[in-house]
Amino acid sequence: MLAVLAPSGNPLRSPRECNRSRRGGALVISLTEQQINDAKNNEIEAITAVIRATEDNVINLSRRYARTNGTRDDALSEELAQIGRVAVWEAIKRFQGSGVGSFISYIDRTVKGTLSDARKRETRRGVSRSVAADFERALRASGGDPFEAERVATDPEVMGDRRMSRETAYAARLSWQGADSLDAVVTDDADNETTLGEVLPGALPVPGDLTEPSDRETRHRRAVRERVHATLAQLGEQQRAVLKGTYGIAPMPYYGTQNDEELAQALGVPRARIRSIRARAHARFETLWLQGANADA
Repeated sequence: MLAVLAPSGNPLRSPRECNRSRRGGALVISLTEQQINDAKNNEIEAITAVIRATEDNVINLSRRYARTNGTRDDALSEELAQIGRVAVWEAIKRFQGSGVGSFISYIDRTVKGTLSDARKRETRRGVSRSVAADFERALRASGGDPFEAERVATDPEVMGDRRMSRETAYAARLSWQGADSLDAVVTDDADNETTLGEVLPGALPVPGDLTEPSDRETRHRRAVRERVHATLAQLGEQQRAVLKGTYGIAPMPYYGTQNDEELAQALGVPRARIRSIRARAHARFETLWLQGANADA
């Protein structure tokens, strides 16, 4: 599960660690059927191998889906990358086919579909897909200026029979620019985040039926993140620090598994001990995670 929360960073390039390459422009990910079967059986090392092997593709897709009018939203790209990793993790057990090629195609389709839906939720709040698509057309015609696009969207010479009323164009612009989600974080503490949805009820009467499905979905992701931190808190100090450094969990920067020398220096422990600490930490984390899952069942 930890690998799901790994941030984007320098892609791992070792064939042994990454198990991925490109041939003739097509993505090739080298996993064995045994690894896939082990991952489906919730073996953490196999799950980690799948996450690592698909990381480059998740990053590339998150960057692609975070682009609007030729400009990439880096904050959205980072959010989509996290969503993509969760999608990979959740898709592993759902895979019912056979063969490595079929598995990789399934994962690729799943991530693309998930990121496409997430992008639409983030960038098209409050208007239909068709209106959002028409506004993006107006945005291209106006050189990327959302206020000019609002005017262009009402112009029949540009939009033809797809022109909008002034009210619809206004709503489309607000949707494209992004209204505050109830899950917008309003604190700087990564371990104890407070969202807008938690603050507003104390100041304004916000009816529950005004919350959106995306708000509930994000709360689910937040619950998973909180559970990860709670599980990490049960590990010893060194094990917790090594896992946080391996996967880039705040406040540790991302080291991966190829920079053990730097991680060892940061933690003040011999480099030779990092791998054994990481192995024990993984085993302990898996035990605690499964105990938590059984307790919730």
